[in-house]
Amino acid sequence: MNRTTVSTATALATAVAAVAAVSLPTAPQGGATQGTAVRAAALVEGATPLADGTYVIGEAITAADGRANTTATAPTPRVDTACTDATYALKTWRVTGTLTWYYNGTAAAPAVAGTALQAITNASTTVAKGVNRCGKPATFTTTYKYGGTATAAPQVAADASCTGNDGKSVTGWGALPVKVLAYTCTYFSSKGVVLASDTLIDNRAYTWFTTLPANCASAYDLETTMAHERLHTAGLAHVDQTKNASQVMTPASSPCDTTRRTLAAGDYAGLAALAAQR
Repeated sequence: MNRTTVSTATALATAVAAVAAVSLPTAPQGGATQGTAVRAAALVEGATPLADGTYVIGEAITAADGRANTTATAPTPRVDTACTDATYALKTWRVTGTLTWYYNGTAAAPAVAGTALQAITNASTTVAKGVNRCGKPATFTTTYKYGGTATAAPQVAADASCTGNDGKSVTGWGALPVKVLAYTCTYFSSKGVVLASDTLIDNRAYTWFTTLPANCASAYDLETTMAHERLHTAGLAHVDQTKNASQVMTPASSPCDTTRRTLAAGDYAGLAALAAQR
């Protein structure tokens, strides 16, 4: 496909479902209800495709209170609802068959440079197969195949704009706006099939880990973050930060949290709904 440059305004205006890269956590568009698919704004309604006929939407995961290296925590439920809350929200695309992704670790955060690829691979498998905390079968048939290293960078700019579709799904590192841990640009056809999906992970403002450090205070778990971003690629949208706090798909993530490396019931139900569309 032709490389197409998309400015911040164009990329986010093109698809009204786009989540602002620096917005504070909000309820999901359309108001997710338990066990019910909720489409975040339209795929084609009011949206203009890029020059090559594809569509693009950018999605972010933010730090809990929007500041770098904070010890604040996101709201947590009084009772663990990970396996009883089946709330999910859907975007307007889905992955069918195999999505091959590549990794550019050139600018990886030093603390995880040697372990990042495995954490990203783990998160990719979690989403592709449906690995969860609730004893449900991890038998989804999508495949997120690691295709090797890439010299190309993810097509995500430092201002969290989607800069074009080269047809290759690349995960890598770079600068992002304040509040943003990672940002994913997903390109999909008019039929809602994902063509490519790039993810940029912040390497400036935040400290990362792949093994929870002793006395952790302000570092973020790479595997949890990437599970969230891969769920965006798969077609899931954000749920409510407070009401659905055990789900991977809350808009913000807490430091030192590894409990959401695997899916909660709502995340799993969302993937099941997408699988039923294939």
